[in-house]
Amino acid sequence: MTDRSAAASFHLREFRWEDLPAFVRIRNRCFPDMPQTLESAEHFEHAYPPDNPRCRYAVDAAGALVGVGVCDVPIWLDAPGVYRFHTIVDPAWRERGIGRSLLARLEQYAGAQGAARLISDCRENMSGAIRFLERSGFQQFGLRFESVADLTSFDESRFAGAIDRVAEAGYELTTLAAERPLNPNADRDLYDLDELVSQDIPWPGGLKASMTYDNFRRVTFDNPQADPAAIFIAKRDGVYAGYTSVSFRAPHLGHTGMTGVRREHRGRGLALALKLLSFRLMKQRGCSETMTHNDSANQAILALNRQLGYQQRPGILLWSKPLTPQARG
Repeated sequence: MTDRSAAASFHLREFRWEDLPAFVRIRNRCFPDMPQTLESAEHFEHAYPPDNPRCRYAVDAAGALVGVGVCDVPIWLDAPGVYRFHTIVDPAWRERGIGRSLLARLEQYAGAQGAARLISDCRENMSGAIRFLERSGFQQFGLRFESVADLTSFDESRFAGAIDRVAEAGYELTTLAAERPLNPNADRDLYDLDELVSQDIPWPGGLKASMTYDNFRRVTFDNPQADPAAIFIAKRDGVYAGYTSVSFRAPHLGHTGMTGVRREHRGRGLALALKLLSFRLMKQRGCSETMTHNDSANQAILALNRQLGYQQRPGILLWSKPLTPQARG
């Protein structure tokens, strides 16, 4: 499948397994602060749900891969009719119409699948991406904050007693690695907790976070960057009341993917205690900084992160484009 551009300087074709190394190199040039390993990319390629709709194009130019476009159903959202559009283009090949060519093909694909709208995202400081999305008919509908904390200067003594108070209240602070030998249903129990607390995440635009158990396993347990010793759990009377998870994306960087507490256990310091334990581990592993992402409406976790010393960086703008009945066929 080939689509030659008018200038004949690049062409589109189906994405292939052997494109992964070049894709990872381009991605890491575009996002050096959030590096991906080839091992991780290969894992998600193998683990991608075979029944989840997805269309991908590779962009070839001058004998090399210079970009990739993807349209798929987000596996982490419960949003019928919503497809995600995403492109990564080598910086040297931008402003040449590659994005427009990818969007035209992928929007056609989404419409044929019956999608009602496309969503996309970009960082606040990506002026070129913002112009492209606006010109392409996308409208901004939300903002997710990206925040980083310096672990080398983090002083836990400011939170003296926080972990002890949680223990004194009857909670056991443990890890998934410690739970698995004791509880044969530990993985499933953690998934159930995640599904429950995810319903309270204030995603904009009517979106809801939700994953099947199999997809949760792919992302949380089987990812080569994941570590059960870095998934901290607060439990009481055998019930998982809250948790936080950390993955290690680079030798110096720890990434907090989720922190959540059951409603009936909130206001008792569990999230703080769990995050403090995760900070200890990240420092032990040699991390100099930690990163997380939170929606702008999630004031409770944003306030906790400010307490812990997180500094907000350019956030992630969320975009949406309705598809016309003609585009949907």
